[in-house]
Amino acid sequence: MNPAQRCPLCGQGNACALADGAPDIQACWCFAARIDPAVLERLTPEQRDLACLCPACAGVVEAAERDRRSEQD
Repeated sequence: MNPAQRCPLCGQGNACALADGAPDIQACWCFAARIDPAVLERLTPEQRDLACLCPACAGVVEAAERDRRSEQD
């Protein structure tokens, strides 16, 4: 796996469509994601703009779970 395919925070695969060679970057999960700016602040200057976060580190997994729970209530 090349470095652009790894989350800079946890090192796991980031599921980035661009890093995976998708022809349309808008197909990436991050285009529909709401990423907390505080999460981005955790990145060091050396980590910025080199690779995408993974959905878990970006908080997308937790946000989706909260949304699902609130829809059930």
